[in-house]
Amino acid sequence: MTPTAAPPAARAGHAPHPTGGDASPQHPRPGPVDPRRHRLVAYADGPVAALAALHDAVHPGVLPAGPGGHTLLPAEVDATCDRYATGDGPRPRAGLTELARVPVGDAELVARRLPRAAPPDPAWTTGVAWIRLGLAERLLARAAAHLRGRSVAGAPTLNLPLVRALLADAAAGVAEARALLDTDAGDPSTLRRVHEGLDEVGRRCLHLFGAAGFLADGPGSEVRASELLADTYPPPTELEAP
Repeated sequence: MTPTAAPPAARAGHAPHPTGGDASPQHPRPGPVDPRRHRLVAYADGPVAALAALHDAVHPGVLPAGPGGHTLLPAEVDATCDRYATGDGPRPRAGLTELARVPVGDAELVARRLPRAAPPDPAWTTGVAWIRLGLAERLLARAAAHLRGRSVAGAPTLNLPLVRALLADAAAGVAEARALLDTDAGDPSTLRRVHEGLDEVGRRCLHLFGAAGFLADGPGSEVRASELLADTYPPPTELEAP
């Protein structure tokens, strides 16, 4: 059975709410109490809006450091931060090296190298995982909508066995990631499994877009951003865990 997916978001609009109904692009900024809310922002508005909301809830004014001493934030958020996180408290950010700018739709993520890493922040790490789940749900919805109405040699594309298998595998990966986060989102081994599963979901879905999935302004830009988030802010190892 082909998974039911919501239609994709228009660039200037927003995607339907993943649990039904409609989510406005003008979200109230979510608080840190329930990280599931960051998933909803990611689904409706994409990675840039979701990261901005998470940052406002967890690290306003401060660049959050990953365990490797890197940070990845929307350009507008990066510009508002005058400090970066360390184990001894925030330090002035003057002179921080900019490594790259990653295009995501009409916006950019800025990657920086920090002088030193900070201890893992569970609220930020967990929030990133929920954002990635929302982005995977958004991608699956867009993939199903992209295929709807298309045909190959006169046969509906959604009826092709390979396409149905890819959609089913992606839907199963999304469901597993959500179940894991609902069960124990604070466990580092659970988060690692979630990230690995969401990487697979993204790659499977991209195949369903054909060449369009790999265009600079296509869905591939959000998949890349999602994977970079997992690389920048991975779950802590046993030695790093608080």
